[in-house]
Amino acid sequence: MPDPITSPPAGKAPRKPGQAVVIVHGMGEQRPMDTLRGFVQAVWSHDLGRAPFYAHVADPADPAGATINQSWITPDSRTNSYELRRITTPYDVDGRRTDFYELYWADITQGTTRGRLAAWVTNLLWRKPSDIPPDARQLYLVTLLAVIVVLCAALALATSVWQGNISWLAGTLVTVLASLIIWAVDRFGLPYFGDVAAYVRAEAATVEKRALIRERGLRLLKRLMTDDSYDRIVLVSHSLGSMIAYDLLQILWADFRPRKLEAIRDKAKLKAIRAIDKATLVVDGSAWPGSLDDLAGFRRNQWELYRQLRTGDADHRPWKISDFVTLGSPLTHSEFLVTYNLAEFRRGIAERLFSACPPIAEGAAAGGTVLYQEGRSPSGKPQRAVHHGAVFAATRWTNIFDSGNGWLTGDPISGPMAENFGPGVENVQVELRGSLGRVFTHTLYWSLTATGVEVAAGARPRSHLAVLRDAVDLGRKLEAPPTIPQA
Repeated sequence: MPDPITSPPAGKAPRKPGQAVVIVHGMGEQRPMDTLRGFVQAVWSHDLGRAPFYAHVADPADPAGATINQSWITPDSRTNSYELRRITTPYDVDGRRTDFYELYWADITQGTTRGRLAAWVTNLLWRKPSDIPPDARQLYLVTLLAVIVVLCAALALATSVWQGNISWLAGTLVTVLASLIIWAVDRFGLPYFGDVAAYVRAEAATVEKRALIRERGLRLLKRLMTDDSYDRIVLVSHSLGSMIAYDLLQILWADFRPRKLEAIRDKAKLKAIRAIDKATLVVDGSAWPGSLDDLAGFRRNQWELYRQLRTGDADHRPWKISDFVTLGSPLTHSEFLVTYNLAEFRRGIAERLFSACPPIAEGAAAGGTVLYQEGRSPSGKPQRAVHHGAVFAATRWTNIFDSGNGWLTGDPISGPMAENFGPGVENVQVELRGSLGRVFTHTLYWSLTATGVEVAAGARPRSHLAVLRDAVDLGRKLEAPPTIPQA
């Protein structure tokens, strides 16, 4: 039988360039490919409308033999790991293949000590009340209460031992409780929040691991960016992985951003950039609008600029990352986790340490531009470049979150992004329910067994899987159909 990957049915149109979806997993002792396989099941395998009939097969994991879209797990050298594989699809209904990759980093953060975790928690708790953002106060109070209980118990035990009036039974009970606390820290605290302590803030103890994670991610993404078989990359990230992916985007853009643009030669690119300029924020980041007048139009302009940049030439390296999708992202608490308060975070936006969406303009007044003049060509023509903080001029950002209440209900780690990163982020709130109801839904965004619905979506809300599939957009809804020559 011919391979449907390489042998399309007779009479079909010529195949289109493929696309790559890169998944950056979240915190915890993740097993290689666990997140990737679950994600592919949600956005490809069980979305039967994405594949033609000849790519439908019986689900080997379903005794009833339900139909799914076919896919294959194949070795790939781009990840530099024999533990990881690429998941590839047959040609879909649009004549395009999709390859799914996982950026695996959990092995790098292994070995975080209790002392490092305690230092990170202490740093978070040692804040002025005014520096704690409203959306993080419940988490802050729950964490503070837990620390106070543990410290009071330790103080009571130490005092009793010092005074010599502790009974054998009380001593045994306290010892057992202390052992349980240590076990819980080692079993849950270090594997999960140890990753956060090892990456979130740049300090002497974290710089090396942060660098190793970024080097691995940049190596994979640069190989995909320069691979001619792909003309689009979607970067999807979950939990702490979204902070890693955000950093990678900024670093890549500084390297691949459009430069040496000339008025006549690059007219189409400059026209697309000028469309983005209409939505840029003021340079000091102090006057952020609550929303854009036309968010859908802004996102169309982002797609158009990506389309103009995805093909490189002698002077321009291709930019292929069209979409950044965050799931359950702690970036919503960046002013608390990454900096000390909102004022410091806004200063980082103004100084282009952090990238906003829409980007900050080059110039002090609203209505500026993301362009600056970097010199002249050998023939004397002015050349312009897009500044390094404007990655979201050409990359759409979709943030999917489930609001939480303390540590128990929903997803307390996630939230909207407009306050920190600007109104150009499309925030989509969903309400998720697992087998235990709405108890900590942080890992359910691509779950096939969970139930979820879009919040405040009118009379026809989408399911959580439909929200995710629309964000990844394998069908490229804004891609213009090819022009068919007339006979």
